[in-house]
Amino acid sequence: MSDRTIANDSGSTRSTWMAERVESFDTEIPEDAHPDVCVIGAGIAGLSVALALVQDGLDVLVLDMGPIGGGQTARTSAHLASALDDHFHVLERRFGRRGAKLCYESHANAIDAIEENIRMFGIDCDFRRVDGYLWAPEGTSRKLLDKEHAAAQRVGLAAEFVDGAPLPFATGRCLRFGGQAEFHPLKYLRGLADAIVKGGGRICTNQKVTDVTSGSPCKVTMENGRKIVARAVVDATNMAITSRFNIPLREAAYRTYVLAFEVPVGYVPHGLYWDTEEPYHYIRVQTDAAGHDVLIVGGEDHRVGQGDPERQFPKLEAWARSHFAELGPVVAQWSGQVQEPHDGMAYIGALPRHANTYVVTGDSGNGLTHGAIAGLLLPHLIQHRSHPWSRVYAPNRTRLHALGTLAQESAKSNAPYSDWVRGGDVDSIDDIKPGHGATMRKGVHVLAVYKDERGQCTIKNARCTHFNAVVRWNEVEKSWDCPAHGSRFDCYGNVQNGPAAANLTEAPAEIEAPSRAIPEPVSDGPLPDLTNFGTPAPAGRTKI
Repeated sequence: MSDRTIANDSGSTRSTWMAERVESFDTEIPEDAHPDVCVIGAGIAGLSVALALVQDGLDVLVLDMGPIGGGQTARTSAHLASALDDHFHVLERRFGRRGAKLCYESHANAIDAIEENIRMFGIDCDFRRVDGYLWAPEGTSRKLLDKEHAAAQRVGLAAEFVDGAPLPFATGRCLRFGGQAEFHPLKYLRGLADAIVKGGGRICTNQKVTDVTSGSPCKVTMENGRKIVARAVVDATNMAITSRFNIPLREAAYRTYVLAFEVPVGYVPHGLYWDTEEPYHYIRVQTDAAGHDVLIVGGEDHRVGQGDPERQFPKLEAWARSHFAELGPVVAQWSGQVQEPHDGMAYIGALPRHANTYVVTGDSGNGLTHGAIAGLLLPHLIQHRSHPWSRVYAPNRTRLHALGTLAQESAKSNAPYSDWVRGGDVDSIDDIKPGHGATMRKGVHVLAVYKDERGQCTIKNARCTHFNAVVRWNEVEKSWDCPAHGSRFDCYGNVQNGPAAANLTEAPAEIEAPSRAIPEPVSDGPLPDLTNFGTPAPAGRTKI
């Protein structure tokens, strides 16, 4: 086990949770590694699946290109909700009443499973059961609350109308849901990781997977060229790197923003709070080890690469301060990535046309419970056992009940390809300030240029290595974000989020820049065909 590390490898901002350091375990893959199952991704989904498989007696190897929890688990707001923000009256239209009931039951069981792991392994992670509250702000329709109340009762969720949520402003009549929960996600992951290793599983961090070949057996190719052979592979990387076409065309990537404020102890009772705005706001309280309360407020979502990240935090802070009179200073701010499937439920199951390869993606703002659901569902499928939730979460399920959302998101995914015929953000490297990035056109080439604080430039081909869209600079996270399908790369072009599995390529050799070694030529290739790209996934409500 190596030194404890900060769980952050997907952006420059730091969440409240990242103050907790998590052991990185092995950093070298053992020479004798021939696992039954190779799990790619050491967030809550990957570790939940790995622990369940270890408990079933299987040999499990977990790989992650960064530290444990360094992806989206460290960027959550840590709501554990069975009151789903896609709304049960909507899920009933898409999945039928029986299907909506399974959606509820699976998330309720996921919270129970987390609670049971905490008890069984003695994990100290600030877990507590709380109520959830949904309110409609003044000036918005309250019909949604009536519909959701009736649907929640039909699926079996304890829901009742109350005069108002216990917040320091008037919400008006709202819905209260029982059986929700909150916890510290990285403390929980640390406990899962300990249990996996003690049970005989292996976790190797800072090990980047570049390719997976499905079959019997599967082969996992590492960045150094080594191949790991396994009976089955689980892709728990948030946005499946094992599916180039199918999954990316069925979900959309959103950024969502979170602020943490100092507040007086007890100012806001512990609970989960949501409004019905679009995009909506989500709220909860975290009490730190010293007994201080922090109010966590999130919202202001937009498609990855298609919003203005610099404006989102000021907008979110303005909303929070207009509602909470006793907010102290902001103590943390961060953004996270939410994968929105076309119909609101995650894709958890066998990857179509990829033998013995399984995926967990499409968290739809409920990534923590979806990750725990994967730990309950995938071990059954991997061991060829049936499970009542398998059809609801099947990656190959029908798209017919969400065609409208499908078309809307497809249009949003196609639009960014027009960047190929536009100019860049700047005309010259001299126009880029130190510590910033911008795109720049040189002839037929579009370049992604980052200038560090010393004025040293890193220049990459701005073509996303997934589907060739032009990446855009994210000033908040100091990253290059793909506006088509949500891949993200750090300021130096190293991949952070799928579906891209490869780094941005080097700029062509004829492009000169100060303080930069000239690489071997790499051809841009032909411009992309704009007619066959699309991401059918929903707009809709997101939460991390």
